[in-house]
Amino acid sequence: MRTHLLATAAFVIAAFGTSACRDAQTGEEVSTRTSTGEVSRSMSGDSADRRGVALVRVVNAVPDAGRVIVRADEAHALATAAYGTVTPYETIDRNWVTFQVGTTDSGTFEPLATNREMLTDGFRYTIVVMRDSGTTGWETRILRDEIAPDSANARVRVVHAARGIGEIAVIRRGGETLFDGVNFTSEAGFATLPPWRGTLEVRTEDGNRLLHSIPNVGLEAGRSYTIVLTRSGTGRLRSFRFDDSQLC
Repeated sequence: MRTHLLATAAFVIAAFGTSACRDAQTGEEVSTRTSTGEVSRSMSGDSADRRGVALVRVVNAVPDAGRVIVRADEAHALATAAYGTVTPYETIDRNWVTFQVGTTDSGTFEPLATNREMLTDGFRYTIVVMRDSGTTGWETRILRDEIAPDSANARVRVVHAARGIGEIAVIRRGGETLFDGVNFTSEAGFATLPPWRGTLEVRTEDGNRLLHSIPNVGLEAGRSYTIVLTRSGTGRLRSFRFDDSQLC
């Protein structure tokens, strides 16, 4: 998977200027905003580090599954997530965690997928629940969220959770390619680019066939955007997005 960063000389300088803090925990509280307008706040990474906890949230990328639940252990379940939603960050006070994913359809919790992950105190993670490459299975991807402050640029990443679709490219309509070679179950990002508004196109890897359009995308400076591509049981491609920013 290759990522094309859209750059001018000034942008390259800015990208190097913020590279050090991209790998660091956040120094301020973080605001998360969904495309439908819901906003949540979470503590700073520095505060989480002092408390000896990591910050974890859940994204449901399975269109036909209803609500999903992720357990960190038998006694600790994260907030349930409907399709197309991201839950607020919650604290986890252990470094090695085996996450179990199930649904809320029955009273008995039966794990449909498990993922053992090492978490670092003070860092943020997103658990993306998706279908696997088979016919009925599930899997999770655990992403580390690097929410770096950048007053001049926006940052964006793409999660390919559309089973049955091969490698994709993400292109600004009438402009440049943001990402190409994005495989199913993989993440592309973060790319950094100046503020922009328009339509994003999801195309086949060669760019010849349009698969999905995302209109009215507004990428603002200082925000980190996550776009999730999914596919329903009837084959329809869908997408949803959310963004994060540090509160000054």
